Amino acid sequence: MLFLHSMEQETFSTLLGRALDRVASEHGQHYPEGGAKAWGMVGASYLGFALYGLTSVQLRSIQYRTRQDFGPVILDCKWYDRLKAECLDNRESADVLIPGPDEKQCRCSVTEQLFLEMLDFCREG
Repeated sequence: MLFLHSMEQETFSTLLGRALDRVASEHGQHYPEGGAKAWGMVGASYLGFALYGLTSVQLRSIQYRTRQDFGPVILDCKWYDRLKAECLDNRESADVLIPGPDEKQCRCSVTEQLFLEMLDFCREG
């Protein structure tokens, strides 16, 4: 299992937000200012829901507010492998910091499968 050294100082939402922004830009699409970061928080919150008891009400609130403020996520399923490679550092799993129900950051292991489920959740949102 890998603990991303950069994750010691940044949360998974920050890492995912940067990856979303970068991959979208590579495909000629752009998030509004703050949009990729907000969608990164939606993804991280999904992981908090799946692993640490973040409630569905909390998760949906973050998701709906992000969609209202920044529009839909810019994410094509063809980009999943690129995002997975970037966020999981080409590993089957990675230890990351995600939000828990009390807004504290919790360290957890995110597998490829859970990462892909999270991307699907974002696309459906």
